[in-house]
Amino acid sequence: MGDPKFPSKHYNTPSHPWQKVRMEQESNLMHQYGLKNKKEIWRADTKVREMRRQARKLTAKASETQAQKEKVLLLAKLNRLGMLEQDSALEDVLRMNPENILDRRLQTQVYLQGLSSTVKQARQLIVHGHISVDGSVTRVPGMTVTRLQEKNIIYSPSSALNSDLHPVRPGAKAPVEDEQTEEVVSEETKEKSEESDTKKEEKKPEEVKK
Repeated sequence: MGDPKFPSKHYNTPSHPWQKVRMEQESNLMHQYGLKNKKEIWRADTKVREMRRQARKLTAKASETQAQKEKVLLLAKLNRLGMLEQDSALEDVLRMNPENILDRRLQTQVYLQGLSSTVKQARQLIVHGHISVDGSVTRVPGMTVTRLQEKNIIYSPSSALNSDLHPVRPGAKAPVEDEQTEEVVSEETKEKSEESDTKKEEKKPEEVKK
């Protein structure tokens, strides 16, 4: 069972630490999904391998009634999580990849729904408590979002991002009053500069006469 203070890892590390192709793929995934480190990729890869292993076992025992029940439960679970469609089969489970799990992360869903400008900004908003799921604030970017929860991702009620004029909010525009004041200030500075130039020109002839 192990010591609760030192929980076991929920992911398996690569068999070889230095593989160019794998390292390039991982770096691309980190950039695409705005991940903090490669552990999140390894965790998704481990979950996919477990699902594939279960699908292979169920395929080998397709004639048993228990296997049929487990097959229905597995496909229903993956459909509820948004990783597979309604009429999927075990062959679709065998074709799954880590991207299917990374797409269902809360960080990715916040960005896809337009609540943030970038994927990394989505992670920051979640950690700082600006995102609410099903009416409760969630600070876990790696949370797996179900199909039902996907429709209930909004800004938290206490967040300042609920204002359409907040500068961090995607597509936020500056108030019209600020634009008008900037134009007035720019006109006043131009008039002052023109007045100062004319005064300098008037003083120059007097200095020459002296």
